[in-house]
Amino acid sequence: MVQRRTTALTALASLAALAGALLVAPRGAGAAPLFPLPVTAVQPEPCPPPYHPPGPPPPPLAAPAVAEAAIPLAAAPARRHVNLAAISGKGIWVTPFPGAPANVAAVVAAARAAGLQQIWIRTGSTHDGYYGAPTLARLLPAAHALGIDVIAWDFPTLSNPAADAARAAATLASGIDGFSADIEEHPEGTYDTARRVTDYLSLVRRAAGHRPVVATVPRPLSVSLTGFPYAAAAPYVDAFAPMIYWSCNEPGVVTELALRALNRLGRVAPIGQDYNMADEGGRVGLPSEREIWRFLDVARRGGAIGASLYDLESGGATDLAALAAYPWTRR
Repeated sequence: MVQRRTTALTALASLAALAGALLVAPRGAGAAPLFPLPVTAVQPEPCPPPYHPPGPPPPPLAAPAVAEAAIPLAAAPARRHVNLAAISGKGIWVTPFPGAPANVAAVVAAARAAGLQQIWIRTGSTHDGYYGAPTLARLLPAAHALGIDVIAWDFPTLSNPAADAARAAATLASGIDGFSADIEEHPEGTYDTARRVTDYLSLVRRAAGHRPVVATVPRPLSVSLTGFPYAAAAPYVDAFAPMIYWSCNEPGVVTELALRALNRLGRVAPIGQDYNMADEGGRVGLPSEREIWRFLDVARRGGAIGASLYDLESGGATDLAALAAYPWTRR
């Protein structure tokens, strides 16, 4: 997940307008699809992205708070029965930071107007601690009253996996419907060794009980799944949520590759791009409606349990309306 602090207060203030735009002209159940199904390949435009001179390489990570040799070897997880309904169908990601709380009424209104099944909301990180409790206290009853599930997500650096897992356990105690660990790579400041990932996820899995644990992960660049501990994480999670931010790539191609790679390890609920990647050296502007539909269609036909977009604050009414219109309901 992109760890950037957007102008969240301004963005969240516009969510009510997004919800209103969807409610003004709701699409009936028999409405014609936006694009013929299956959705054919689409070339993102404008591409290629503007040239950005390469920046300096990321600095080496400082010594972690807990040395690698001191990380316990995770035991195999106990047998479990987890209801995956909470992560099925369509969802949207919300990224409030400390000091810029989510506009709960507007978020719920936007999700309801779009016919979404989940809200994925940031509630903490290694750097920020667990700050989402006040928001969850308001969001959970409002969302549940409308049949919308709430998945909390957190960014652990895994410098101290046990401390990160304790924060996850506190989040799970709030009554959320599922938890997603945003496990990034070294350039994002994450100590992403298999030993740290499995220790952390084993503790989160224990705290989650019957609720789903989702690993938000970089999108696989090959079916061999090299370069990231996907296989090590698999026994402890109930689904993978690869970050399918396609920029100038054909959205269906990268979505299909991620599904081919990760379907061998478990269920998949991919996250599509709904933000401007120009600041990262990617394409300028938001994806088109057809790109959103291409992503969703390839994901559904490829066996994904659900799909979502990142994120509500950065996206616009057009992309949210495209997500709303795509015919994907819970299984």
